[in-house]
Amino acid sequence: MATADRVQAQIMDKMLRGEFAPGSWLRQDELAARFGVSKIPVREALQRLVAIGLLNLEPNRGVVVPHLTAAEANETFELRRSIEPLLLERSIEQLTIIDLAEAEMALGEVGGSVPASNWVFHRALYRSSGWERGLAIVHILQVAVAPYVALYTEGLGGAQQSDAEHRALLELCRSKDLPGAMMVLMDHLQHAQTVLADFLDGGLGDG
Repeated sequence: MATADRVQAQIMDKMLRGEFAPGSWLRQDELAARFGVSKIPVREALQRLVAIGLLNLEPNRGVVVPHLTAAEANETFELRRSIEPLLLERSIEQLTIIDLAEAEMALGEVGGSVPASNWVFHRALYRSSGWERGLAIVHILQVAVAPYVALYTEGLGGAQQSDAEHRALLELCRSKDLPGAMMVLMDHLQHAQTVLADFLDGGLGDG
């Protein structure tokens, strides 16, 4: 893996885990020291992340993790609702014992990052679709949605409902019930989107 690719993956992972919070400025020299590389691959990685919408470039100021907004929440969840059902539809009949076990383990993780576990859970259910490009898009969306998932589960009391919906989805996937799984997935995403957009529209977001 090229150095810039590795740095990009590391930044995305830290965003997924909440280590780079919304509003954080990502400085090339600090990241280079942190990852033990020169500034050149860091600059390339940041440019790529700006290009795919995970970071914002502020002229004369630098690169910043986007603030939370209702518009961003709606866009990201709408995209998830458009793409993830396609992957689930293609994967549900192909799910292996390993896929299901990994999804179940993600639900049982405690003390870690909820958004990171959320990605592990959904990835396990979608990867048997065979759509590598689609899975890569969902990964980007999961990184983008990570601070919203953290807000929903940890700040807005959505953890219990989200966990219940994930467990219901897993059982429906285990029994190969595609209509039921699709309904739970869509309701799961729609509910989180509605709660977040209503909260952020109320002017209570971080910017």
